[in-house]
Amino acid sequence: MAYEILSIGDPDLCPDLVSLALSRDLDCNPRARRVTSMPEVEEVLIATPVCLVVADMAIPGVFDYLSGMKQDEVFRHVPVIMVVDNTDMETRTRAYQAGINNVVKRDELSSLLPILARPLVTTFFYNEDQQKQIGELQEAAIHDFILVDLIKDYIPKTIWDIAKAYAHLQKIAIPEEETELTLVFADIKGFSTIAQHMKPRDVIETLNAVFSIASKIIYESCGDIDKFIGDAFFAVYKDASAAVMSMVRLQRELADMNDKRAASGLPVVQFRIGIHTGTVIRGNVGGNHRFDNTLIGDTVNIASRLETIASAGGIMVSDFTLRRAGIRIPEKFMRRERLRGRDVEDTVYEVFEHLSRIQTG
Repeated sequence: MAYEILSIGDPDLCPDLVSLALSRDLDCNPRARRVTSMPEVEEVLIATPVCLVVADMAIPGVFDYLSGMKQDEVFRHVPVIMVVDNTDMETRTRAYQAGINNVVKRDELSSLLPILARPLVTTFFYNEDQQKQIGELQEAAIHDFILVDLIKDYIPKTIWDIAKAYAHLQKIAIPEEETELTLVFADIKGFSTIAQHMKPRDVIETLNAVFSIASKIIYESCGDIDKFIGDAFFAVYKDASAAVMSMVRLQRELADMNDKRAASGLPVVQFRIGIHTGTVIRGNVGGNHRFDNTLIGDTVNIASRLETIASAGGIMVSDFTLRRAGIRIPEKFMRRERLRGRDVEDTVYEVFEHLSRIQTG
């Protein structure tokens, strides 16, 4: 960018001497330009980058104009040297209060102007470079903020919170952790059959309508959605009671939504839900360039198997989860099941009918 030294008034102001002096200290060599009227000054300042203004105070209106310029956020950083006939205290005070950077007597102009100008213009270009770097950093920060905000909604909240905590500690890896959690698997019964009669956009809209209800309830109940898997979701809770009761609420709200869908001639969508509590390992699975922080253990398998034996619109819960939650279910809702992949029978409960009546009062 070509900068200019703006000389206002007398041709003896010698901006060429300033330009010559500055060329030794700066990578650029500012050009000198002389104007004689305020309209010309305004035109130059708007159209051309100026690194120094040297002005004759005797020019009518120049002092007031430059005083106003030094109050303007756009131009206040441009250094100004005022040429005066008298450098008494009153003149200097008036100039400095107006934001003028320095004053020089007319008869000392040729000797002092280059000396006074050099530090002012050097500082000007230093500040310009700093502002440029700050602007680039701000732009990068905004870009990173948008990127983080965008990615955040695609990562489980649990992982996000863990990663944020470890980043604060300046750790670059998330270690494995053994913990007890209540796991929820939910799958839309027969959705593949339903979807084959729908347009792809309608499939997405239907899934989003269902998952929006699920997400709202899960996060309001202090749970977290670990992942969406096609027409299913996998959620985690630290509190077993919150997991069970929030899923009862979910099934009730979906039933209300399905009443409206049926009235509009749309197919109903019903979740089968399985819930189990137990110890899991939260660990990193993957390769050098891509990891998934996932939950591993028999607890995950049991919760998944419970979902497969739940009825559409129902909730199948393990006996251990109900004991952890402090929830008692009548024996008529209990049964013994040998879940796929297990060599023993487990006690499980279909809880929706009973807990839904309690929840509705």
